Amino acid sequence: MDLTERLVEHNNWITGRLIDTAEQLPESALDEPVPLDPPSTAFFEAQPSIRSMLDRRVFTKEMWSAAIAGRPAPEERDTSFEGLRRRLCAAGREFAEIVRGIRDRQAWDTAFVDATCDPPETFTFGGAVAHVVTWDSYRRQVLIGALRERGADTSGLGDPIHWERSED
Repeated sequence: MDLTERLVEHNNWITGRLIDTAEQLPESALDEPVPLDPPSTAFFEAQPSIRSMLDRRVFTKEMWSAAIAGRPAPEERDTSFEGLRRRLCAAGREFAEIVRGIRDRQAWDTAFVDATCDPPETFTFGGAVAHVVTWDSYRRQVLIGALRERGADTSGLGDPIHWERSED
């Protein structure tokens, strides 16, 4: 497994663990606004909820997979725990396959048109993959903090070394 594959697979794994961790919380804690300090554009809302932060992590994989494949942005947004897991399973698998294909072709510098943008924009495959991994890293840390503040056990979350040593 090369570094790119390791980063993408860890990203998928940790998203699943974050969904599992959020499920420890009472329903009321999932939808309360989380103030971001400093403010950030990393989420759809200025004060996202834990549920919407999880949705953003899954949607990012769905949206970039669609953009790279030349499909419209996905419309389904089931944010139940079952829905998030189902969406992550499909989107995480597809995104990882796309990244492996880019790696195998050594197409990191190849440009594509993202028609999901309005107006459409051009990106390189490498730039798009780096964008997903780095922004999701930041989103992960914000989400872990929000979960911890609400009493969830976040031990072992975040660090790829924990993933590498895990049994699942």
